[in-house]
Amino acid sequence: MIRRDFLKLSILTPAFIQTACKQANNVNFVAGNEKSFDFLEVRGSYYDIGFQIGSFFVKNIKAVIQDRPGWIENLLEIVAKPAGRAFADELYNNVKKFFPHMYEELEGMAAGAKMDFEIIKLMSINSELNVFEKENPGCSTIFYKDDKRIWHFHNEDGHMAYTDRMFVLKAHPPSGVSYVSFVYPGMITGVGPSINSRGIILTTNYIASLNPLPGIPRYFLGRAILEAKSLDEAFKFASKTPRAFPWHHNIMSVKDQKYISVETLPEGTVNKYEPNGFYLHTNHTIGDLTKDYAHQNLEYKNSSSVSRYEVLERKIEASGGKIDKPETVLGWLSSHENKPYSPCRHPAGDVTGATLGTAFFDVKKGVLRLYKGNPCKAVPNRLFTEYRV
Repeated sequence: MIRRDFLKLSILTPAFIQTACKQANNVNFVAGNEKSFDFLEVRGSYYDIGFQIGSFFVKNIKAVIQDRPGWIENLLEIVAKPAGRAFADELYNNVKKFFPHMYEELEGMAAGAKMDFEIIKLMSINSELNVFEKENPGCSTIFYKDDKRIWHFHNEDGHMAYTDRMFVLKAHPPSGVSYVSFVYPGMITGVGPSINSRGIILTTNYIASLNPLPGIPRYFLGRAILEAKSLDEAFKFASKTPRAFPWHHNIMSVKDQKYISVETLPEGTVNKYEPNGFYLHTNHTIGDLTKDYAHQNLEYKNSSSVSRYEVLERKIEASGGKIDKPETVLGWLSSHENKPYSPCRHPAGDVTGATLGTAFFDVKKGVLRLYKGNPCKAVPNRLFTEYRV
């Protein structure tokens, strides 16, 4: 099949909703509103969970693809060449070796959406295939701890095509560890802010690399953390080798009342750090062992990531290192200073980044408060929904 017909068949298939799952009480779907994203609760085998996700959000997946012109075409062109095909196959061979249940989940998603499995697979290894668009969006994260509070704040930034198309998933997989996660349609879960029934909290920060390696694709390591039973197990997943791509994990435990920052490099280096007071991270490495990462995309680091870091660093310094209400930090994340590379992201010209949602975790209470869309609007208008597992 030629690539043009392949795309047409995969993207333009009519939407399909699986009603049988509803009748079997395996699914609870609640449509979003001004304050909340679409919410889907699913249970069953990993294949079943993927199938239900694909069935309910096929329109979202296809709309994202159509609003990112050239994205899937570029990925397909890469794997049409022998070297690209071999690299992609090796990435997924690692998924099948270490996390076969996640491969089944993606198979189910493709079947539920009635989309070609190749496209669904490519969406979850797009970083490793090194497809850089004109501007790869990142995220901004602030952690704060004092004698009374353990708070975590995170702007989830992504391509503007995901605006109003993200959703919240509550899954009950066979492991017995349930989780709530903010999900990018078409990708394996575990990228967006998440919390599980063992009190493990996760957010992530993209690190741009010019040298991906044939290891485990990063999204699948995030997905593994969603079913971690402890902080130690979550760290083992984050630092697992072989890794294909760098990443920064913000991992917390409600039970242990702890936070760890984990920066990982594909060559195997891991920087683990447990801060007190304020801790700030955007989309470049800052750890003692990882800050000199030789293959970091410096053009991206020195534009989008450093710009946001400097804005938020000034605000932290001006606070004197103390805050007493979450709205203070949420206000910082609403800033448009240094736009278009500001903490609150809005598309502008070739800059495609947008803040898709803002997460606030009260770690002591085990509560996720998810603000819908840009915080500059959502925070003052209290456009949020709270989730517990």
